[in-house]
Amino acid sequence: MQEATTQTAAAPKAAAARLSRAPGRRVVAAIGGVLVIAAIVAAVLFFRQEPYTFNGGFYTPALPAPALDLTDQNGHPFSLAEQRGNVVLVYFGYTACPDYCPMTLSDFQAIKEDLGEDADRARFVMVTIDPERDTEERLKEYMAFFDPDFIGLRGTAEQTAQVERGYGVAAERVDYPGSEASYLMNHSVITYVIDPEGQLRLAYPHGFETELIVEDLQHLLHG
Repeated sequence: MQEATTQTAAAPKAAAARLSRAPGRRVVAAIGGVLVIAAIVAAVLFFRQEPYTFNGGFYTPALPAPALDLTDQNGHPFSLAEQRGNVVLVYFGYTACPDYCPMTLSDFQAIKEDLGEDADRARFVMVTIDPERDTEERLKEYMAFFDPDFIGLRGTAEQTAQVERGYGVAAERVDYPGSEASYLMNHSVITYVIDPEGQLRLAYPHGFETELIVEDLQHLLHG
């Protein structure tokens, strides 16, 4: 009789042990199911994301950027091939410009600041359309006023005309006899963006919101 009593007492303990383990297993299984569902939902959302839409005007398809084989304000040759891995913003202007050019370079300052660490991979370039007056010394002084790292490019009259044609830039000299400036230049006021692969990707009109330009540049760098 003692043995039977011992077996009878052991049975409830075994059942209790089984009951105590069962909820734990069910909880683990439930958590696993939730994680699987979450992973599936995340995957669906990832593949359903819409492609990035650029804020500025974009080239479709992207084009190989026309060469800018000119000389910078320090007398060094410049080549777009050496800028692979960076985004390059290119503007055509001149140092005697009374309005659009200094405003554009001020925008470049704001863009560079807002890029933060990404500014190390951005190049800001102004190609002079007035090489007659814009010597290396004048370009160096002018660019340094905005940022010493900004790049001013110049070439001969023939080189300048060739580069303008490559980018579709319109530039025209307008004489003002008797004035201090003697002449001004009517010209396009477009900023072009070349991506890290050397492709001409974007174009912005004067006055475009710098915050939107920064978004596009960050996508080109990280997208």
